Amino acid sequence: MKKLLAILISLCMVSAFAVPVFADANSDYIAAVKAYQAQIAAKEAAYTAAVDAYSKNAKAKADADSAAILKAAKAAQAKADADCLAVIAAGKAAQSQADARVAAVIAAGKATQAKADAREAAYAKAVKAYQDQIAAREAAYIKAVLGK
Repeated sequence: MKKLLAILISLCMVSAFAVPVFADANSDYIAAVKAYQAQIAAKEAAYTAAVDAYSKNAKAKADADSAAILKAAKAAQAKADADCLAVIAAGKAAQSQADARVAAVIAAGKATQAKADAREAAYAKAVKAYQDQIAAREAAYIKAVLGK
């Protein structure tokens, strides 16, 4: 029992001396946690500021890139429009040339037809004159034969 009493007294003494040591350790721990939380808060603030700055720079870069793309697109559209107008003009010129060639062919055809019509009219006139000549000879022959 003496041993048990000695052990209990030893434990009480250790406990009496340990409480202030644990209290100091606990306050050191709390101070360390607060310092860590302050460090994390500072890092978060720096990160937020960096993200905000990056976002602003990224937006400015994106806006500049968009403006450059729009400018390039407008220039490409203007070039395409000019190319298209040039193709249309070339097509109109080619059509005008083709129309002129067709008109020339039509005019040549009309001239050839007019010549053919004139030859046909002359032939018809010659045939009529020949028929009239034959009719006159027949009339003269009948008159000579019949005496009338």
